[in-house]
Amino acid sequence: MILETLLIASCLVSAFITFGLGIYVYAKIPGTKTAIIFLAAMATATYWALGEFFLWQAASYEGVLLWLKISSFWPVLAVLAAHFILIYTEHPLSERRKIPLLLALLYLPASVFSILGSFTDTIYTVVFNGARWIYQPVLSGPLYITSALFVIVVMILAVYLIASAWLGAPNERIRRQNRLVCLGLLAAIGFGMISGLILPVLGITTPNFIFIGLAIFSCCITIAIVRYGLFTLKPETAGPEIIQTMPDGLLLVDPQGLIISANSAAYGIFGSVPGSLPGKSIRMILPEDVCATIRMHGGQGETITDLEAYPENIGGKAISIAASGAQAPDGEPAGCILIIRDISARKAAERALRIASEKISWLTRLTRHDIANEVTALGGYLELLKEEDDSERREYYLGQAARKVGTITGHLRFSREYQDIGAYDPEWQPVQPLIKRVAGDIRIEGIEMIEHVDPVTIYADRLFIKVIHTLLENAIRHGGAITTITISTSEQEDGSLILVIEDDGTGIPDEEKELIFRYGYGKNTGFGLAFARDIAAVTGITLIEDGEEGRGARFELMIPKQGWRRTQP
Repeated sequence: MILETLLIASCLVSAFITFGLGIYVYAKIPGTKTAIIFLAAMATATYWALGEFFLWQAASYEGVLLWLKISSFWPVLAVLAAHFILIYTEHPLSERRKIPLLLALLYLPASVFSILGSFTDTIYTVVFNGARWIYQPVLSGPLYITSALFVIVVMILAVYLIASAWLGAPNERIRRQNRLVCLGLLAAIGFGMISGLILPVLGITTPNFIFIGLAIFSCCITIAIVRYGLFTLKPETAGPEIIQTMPDGLLLVDPQGLIISANSAAYGIFGSVPGSLPGKSIRMILPEDVCATIRMHGGQGETITDLEAYPENIGGKAISIAASGAQAPDGEPAGCILIIRDISARKAAERALRIASEKISWLTRLTRHDIANEVTALGGYLELLKEEDDSERREYYLGQAARKVGTITGHLRFSREYQDIGAYDPEWQPVQPLIKRVAGDIRIEGIEMIEHVDPVTIYADRLFIKVIHTLLENAIRHGGAITTITISTSEQEDGSLILVIEDDGTGIPDEEKELIFRYGYGKNTGFGLAFARDIAAVTGITLIEDGEEGRGARFELMIPKQGWRRTQP
């Protein structure tokens, strides 16, 4: 009676210890595979221990049967413990691409046995022993023996793996960690076999001894954590987790150029399905000249630090590759490690800055020259004004001087706007709201606006709204008696996007189609279309006019394929 009471109490103690340990480990290394599987195992152990505790508190057949069914998922605990050991020892079966195999070999059989135990009486049954209702295994049928053997084989495999890791540990601290984990597993297996095989054969029914083993296992893990740094996030204990959480892509490549392993960031950069890269040649994802450079430097034992590449199969992204050769313990080449970084945003910003710098430099020279001419003319009119006595002539000279001042002011205002080109990083801008905003700011009374614009976002300078504004305003001001303005988008075969703004006005003569984009050419300031083309060019967007004279103007904005993307409507 005393033994039974102690065993029942061990269930409750084990439940509290395992649950607390699972939460503690997850808090130390949150989000890692090791912590997730360990927490799942400890939560299952807690669930089972509580089920066993309440089972022995029940006094009726129905109560015992209820808690027996509830706590019948014990095979899953063995599988979770084995899965934890696979991850902890970095066994190949723990790799993401092997998950289907792991599900078939471990989780599927464990689930089948658990479901049979929960919904049938083919594994355990409830009987009356003369004093109370108890549960006992169905030794006469094959299912209990099969489930018990399955659990034993799984746990022996786990012990073998952790024992091998213990004997092959690279230093004393890790050796002690692995030894404690191994001893804890052996304790759980030993006490489990007492209740699962030995006592049933002898016809003895008691509360399950395994919860004493689970308490011992938890104590071993706790000692390994406190004294020897188990579950501390360090390269030697959590290397796979660190690699998977790297923001840069990582590829391990063998001497033949075949990918051995890849982290999550690498799959994201190359747009590949997780698990699909191992076994492929790097020539399938990187340009041939880049692969040749990596082979040449890797064969000579050299390190590559910043090799830029533009693979065609990743949507126009620019990447930077760092590569270092790897050697086997015998000194022979074992392949190489590639660190890959997406530098598309950086290259776009660099290009935008370079274009803006060139344009601003050009504008400074142009503005200085134009203002100097206007100041000279202004000085001449002031001199004439000073010497002229005729009132009409003086009025004329004064008017000319005022116009020169207005022109100078226009130059200064334009230069102030122009200096903002490239001053900030370009950004992704949705086209539809941009057009609606501009259309709302411009008076287009009597003109029908027709839109056939896809839900797309483009990468452009922050002043890109001025491009749309200029093109719409230009159509209204210079198109003549226009009745419609049509705005549309279309994807091209090379992946680029064409944004078209056209009207049904007078159009532009062929000889003027390029002249209209020159500074100073035009009927007003002569800056609008030239300014619009320069804003677009910051991110590689080209602007041309290819309408037909007499049938209307047609402006095309060509956005490169890496400079646009579709969005949800």
